[in-house]
Amino acid sequence: MNRFLLRSFAAFVLAGAGAAAFAQHAEKCEEIPQAEWKPQAELERKLTNQGWKISRVKITNGCYEVYGRDEKNNKVETFFHPKTFEVVTAPK
Repeated sequence: MNRFLLRSFAAFVLAGAGAAAFAQHAEKCEEIPQAEWKPQAELERKLTNQGWKISRVKITNGCYEVYGRDEKNNKVETFFHPKTFEVVTAPK
């Protein structure tokens, strides 16, 4: 019986890990050529000048995804359009 419980638990853990790996953000930017994107450093400079503390920037779903703290020191994960730097929100 213990072997059955152990296998069941292992299957449950692996299924949860697999589901987390496929989790995606709903925020998406329109597809535009990367030649039209503003540089990531320009976005970082803009946000830093606004009082943000940036810990990481990556590209997700065609957007710049910024992790850090905003001017009020709130922890943030925000998506920005790569051409306009407008905040991108998930469709409702």
